Amino acid sequence: MKQIYTFLSLFIVAALMFTGCENATDATEDSSVVLEDAAESIAAAVGDESGGAVESMADVMIAGGGGSLGTAAPVMDGADLVTAGPPVYDSVSGWWTVSVNRTKSNNLVQRSITREYRYKFLRNGVAQKFYNTNGDTATTLKSWIVSGSGYFSGPRVSHELTQLKGAWTVSDINKEIVTITLDSNYIRSGADTILTREMKRTHTSTLTLTAVNLKAPRFKQAQMMTWRNGFAKDISGTISGRYVASITFQNGDLYRERNVDREFTVTVGDGNGSLTIGGNNARFTVDMMNGQRK
Repeated sequence: MKQIYTFLSLFIVAALMFTGCENATDATEDSSVVLEDAAESIAAAVGDESGGAVESMADVMIAGGGGSLGTAAPVMDGADLVTAGPPVYDSVSGWWTVSVNRTKSNNLVQRSITREYRYKFLRNGVAQKFYNTNGDTATTLKSWIVSGSGYFSGPRVSHELTQLKGAWTVSDINKEIVTITLDSNYIRSGADTILTREMKRTHTSTLTLTAVNLKAPRFKQAQMMTWRNGFAKDISGTISGRYVASITFQNGDLYRERNVDREFTVTVGDGNGSLTIGGNNARFTVDMMNGQRK
């Protein structure tokens, strides 16, 4: 009888150890996947062609520089089909309002994005109607995102936007190199669907940019297409924020949930972003042009 009890005790201990190891392995795998997924979502939220923050920065600089947001390369070349109304000026508030809609569909990317922006020129803190008004050249461009909607689907990530807001200041617009900073937090909420490692994950997330300090070449209308095509490669500086998400894992009939709340920093230069996610300092590389994790 004593031998039976001893055997049962050893069996129970072994079973518990096996279960514990299995759970630890699952937790480690989950943690790794969560960080990779966070990197995917952050990349899309800050990138250019993914409809992220970089695209909004470029839009406002083009509109403020007198360029047309409706300019687009031929659709057969895989570029966006763009429609945009002319900017409308409110003489009471001093704000210009402009809206733009972009659609794109090819073998790699599908997207449909709508944005409405407002912007205002200032010279030494005093508002003026145009960049150059009666010989006075503006020094600052203020802008904010009135509304945003749409979706983006890339090779690994699909994003459905539910909320978008934020405000920028572009300083030194009378000089060759401008500085882009935040006036208020850039907040982007939505649902991301990610498919890698033969596993589907759905992120219900909110990304908040809390600090932006970027340098970029000043927009020049005569060089509009060259400037726009190179914008994501020409910006440099840092972007910091916080990523919060509720994640559902689904692999066949297996189903589980995780939550993530991490601060992050992206150091931008030469078209890439060096992304560091807080907690265990996970590091990734972001392609700032297409808004994807490399």
